Amino acid sequence: MSSSKPTTSATDPSTTESTTIATLERTSWKQLTAATKDEDAPFRFMTVATCTNQGADARMVVLRYVDETRKYVWFHTDARSAKVLQLEAFPNATLLFWDQKQKIQLRLIVETRLHTDDYVADDQWKELPVSSRKMYLSELRPGTEQEIPYPGYPEELQNRLPDKEESEAGRSNFSVIECRVLEMDYLHLSREGQTRARFQYEPTLKLVWLAP
Repeated sequence: MSSSKPTTSATDPSTTESTTIATLERTSWKQLTAATKDEDAPFRFMTVATCTNQGADARMVVLRYVDETRKYVWFHTDARSAKVLQLEAFPNATLLFWDQKQKIQLRLIVETRLHTDDYVADDQWKELPVSSRKMYLSELRPGTEQEIPYPGYPEELQNRLPDKEESEAGRSNFSVIECRVLEMDYLHLSREGQTRARFQYEPTLKLVWLAP
């Protein structure tokens, strides 16, 4: 891949120091990586926007893994959910992150790949604590209509976590969504002046400043 050679700089809100566009791109990825290890990190949760035959759809999910070098991110979902069907039909999606304190928005254009019955899903399932596995023990497909509220797990688990053996029943409902990042759009909002940049990875690397 070719690389751009930016000669201009902008104010990096995370350091309040002058930074090149390449440094800004690296910092954005490191903030995403940090969010996978810190439940209170601003980029821990993201909005996943998908396409349907009726239009757009969106929901919040947890960012699980990041590969800064290869430009991949991953999240988990119930294999029976509508988003899985949508991504099977329309693999491209948008991931939206927002840092309320820093007023930074990251918008990732991605190409997705589903992992359910393979080693990728197996490996990530093994690392999932039983508190998270509990939510994959639902007897019902997500979105099933109910007459009363349903918590998303069997009644016998109402006041406890499943043990490791019990939790294995949720494996067949577990899916990993692998997202290859094609492009990242960075936006910092400020009354003193906004900063926007695009980090393109496919088909070639191109880092450019944009008008906000």
